[in-house]
Amino acid sequence: AVDQLGTRKGAIAVYIEPWHMDVSDFLDLRKNSGEERRRAHELFPALWINDLFMKRVKENGRWSLFDPAQVSDLCDLYGEEFEKRYLEYENDENIQKNTILAKELWKKILTSYFETGMPFLCFKDNANKTNPNDHEGIIRSSNLCTEIFQNTAPNYYKIKITYEDGGEELFDEEEDVTVDNGITKKAKKLSALDSLKGKQIFIVEKESIEGKTAVCNLASINLSKINSKEDIERVVPIAIRMLDNVIDLNFYPHKKVKHTNLSSRSIGLGVMGEAQMLAEKNVKWGSYEHLVLIDSIMENISYNAIYASSNLAVEKGVYPKFEGSKWSKGIMPIDTANENAKALLNDKGGLFDENVCDWDKLREKVKRDGMRNGYLMAIAPTSSISILVGTTQTIEPVYKRKWFEHNLSGMIPNVVPNLSPETWQFYTPAYELDQRILIKAGAIRQKWIDQGQSLNIFMSLDKASGGYLSEIYTLAWELGLKSTYYLRSESPDSEKLNDVADRSIECEGCQ
Repeated sequence: AVDQLGTRKGAIAVYIEPWHMDVSDFLDLRKNSGEERRRAHELFPALWINDLFMKRVKENGRWSLFDPAQVSDLCDLYGEEFEKRYLEYENDENIQKNTILAKELWKKILTSYFETGMPFLCFKDNANKTNPNDHEGIIRSSNLCTEIFQNTAPNYYKIKITYEDGGEELFDEEEDVTVDNGITKKAKKLSALDSLKGKQIFIVEKESIEGKTAVCNLASINLSKINSKEDIERVVPIAIRMLDNVIDLNFYPHKKVKHTNLSSRSIGLGVMGEAQMLAEKNVKWGSYEHLVLIDSIMENISYNAIYASSNLAVEKGVYPKFEGSKWSKGIMPIDTANENAKALLNDKGGLFDENVCDWDKLREKVKRDGMRNGYLMAIAPTSSISILVGTTQTIEPVYKRKWFEHNLSGMIPNVVPNLSPETWQFYTPAYELDQRILIKAGAIRQKWIDQGQSLNIFMSLDKASGGYLSEIYTLAWELGLKSTYYLRSESPDSEKLNDVADRSIECEGCQ
């Protein structure tokens, strides 16, 4: 049960990896058909997809499903290490497994996605390969809105031994311990009948060790107002300072959350109003001019955000886990960006002078001065705050030129900002676009940000097909995107329903 003290219905996102033996049942959680006791209508399912699964789908290979109790270390591995261990388990006759065609599971995933708008698809290896703090752990999932990618870890227990003389000692649960009678057993099997090093055990207890919980400290730059080099240089440092202050001023519901946030000082600076900016500049959504423009803008936001955080580190100190991070080695998000995404633009030719962002200079500065924040940038859905400031939502093309927005505030009539005969043709409704261009635009933004972005796909019924859906989400993986959010499809029921965009189930903090 999840409650938010009456402000809205509770919501929680649950992530599962595609090798889990129960993945098929997991995909059915939100369906309206079938046995009701096996449904969880308020749960938000998400998949944490590894590269190996996507490779098997492309080559029409077979895929093995395991009991997580037998292969629990797969959760802690990614990339080559994951693939090596996975193959070992596949070839181990002592490990229980079911084998299916990878494409059949992929078809079921996409069918569920089209019918219910979920599970959200997030890519485990894309997220972890670009993790700026991979020296301190692993990214195990994202949040409900699929834009936060930070290290997390579960709570775990150690075995606490108290001896009769009052002394204490801690062991890992699976640690081998040889007791005084010569028998070796797991620490979790020790009892008061055992003695160690000549000391009799008085009592054996479990001691909880806290893990890590990611935190969303979010703000968004209104691109319809802030899109020039000078404005970005002026606004971004203010936003970074403000978000850094939030870390110290915030209310934390649990000490583990505060410990994690103070350790990494994670923030998430994003953008909104992209569609309005394009329309007012007479740039068509998805055109090459759009891609070049947003590439330049995101580069400048990334550069200035990193620069501002490094300046704050000089003023207030680096975040505690800075040493050993990619930041400490002068490795920027663009340095670990997907090569396919980098190849999308043949030439820079952007809005700003190519020499404005001196990345070599910034790399040396960050290595010398450090960073105040371990995670910096994330693009949230902004479905409420964009309405409050009168701009278009986040990075999306507009839902329609006029529609009803159903969110936490109720049903709100909407018309795109500054709609006129001049801007009409540049406000292309999302359903009229080739959705692969949304993926390509997302890949271009992703090069410059260290976390992720809430990226919806809009599918009209006349274009819907399994092949098209597969092409869209395979492209997302190939271009290095870390996640996709809802698959929003048009309702066949009535024209009225098609005029309502339902955002009421999104995360309150991300709105």
